[in-house]
Formats: sequence, C-alpha cells, structure tokens
Amino acid sequence: MHIPGHIAVALAQHCLPTLSARKNTLKPLLLASLFPDLVDKTIGYIFHAMPNGRHYAHNLFSLVGLSLLVALVWGRATGYAWFMGYVGHLLADQGGFVPWLFPIRQYNFKRGHLYIDPIQLIRETALLALVLMVYLTKRDRLRKL
Repeated sequence: MHIPGHIAVALAQHCLPTLSARKNTLKPLLLASLFPDLVDKTIGYIFHAMPNGRHYAHNLFSLVGLSLLVALVWGRATGYAWFMGYVGHLLADQGGFVPWLFPIRQYNFKRGHLYIDPIQLIRETALLALVLMVYLTKRDRLRKL
C-alpha cells in the first residue's frame, strides 16, 4: 500500500468512537500509520542496510514495543492512537509480505526496489478523497452538537 492508502486507513480509524472520542489522537494515529514505511524504506532503499522495505518496523515486536514507549512518554490515549495507526498500517500491508515475527523468526528477505504502481496510487488517492469527505462531514456534525 502507498502513502494515500495508509492515510485513508488512519482517517477511517479516527472515525471510530474509541479514537474520535479521545482528544489529540489524530496526529499520533497518522504518524504511526506512516512510521513503518518511513523507517524500513529508509533503511532498505536509501541506506541499503536491508534488501527490501519491510523488516525492522514491520513486525509485532516493533508494534508493541513502540506503542508501549509512546504510551509511557505521552500517555495512554496517545499510545493507544499510535498502536491503532501502526496496526492499521501492518494490516493494510497484508496484500504483500509482512515479517510479523522478525527478528525471532528467520525470513528469506528478497531483494526489492521501491515501486510505485500508478493505478494503485490513483485508487488509493480516490479512497483517501472519499474517506476525507466522510471524515470532514463527521467532524463538522460533531462540532455542531
């Protein structure tokens, strides 16, 4: 999944009562929805320290460990938002390879390259536009109450 899709998933998650009812959850939710790619794509494709863009941040241990760290530093609501954004990212990536148990389990990381599928990018951008319209409509309704 590309950036617009991950953002769309995070905005859709923020419409859920468990997140929208809590204050200051949108920023950590959005940041966490992009965090695994920011880390792993940088390590894999810019620094060439791993053969592809899914490894250190695309696993359960990073999800849980970073979520606990965020909760300890910024509080439970922020930690919960971070967890939800992060788990949303990992689940959205399920269409491809996700090394859920790395580094405990050994994976055969195949050499990859950063590829942007133009059709997929258009689909995700359309999805983001749709989710954004719903999100803004819901937000405006809540402000009127």
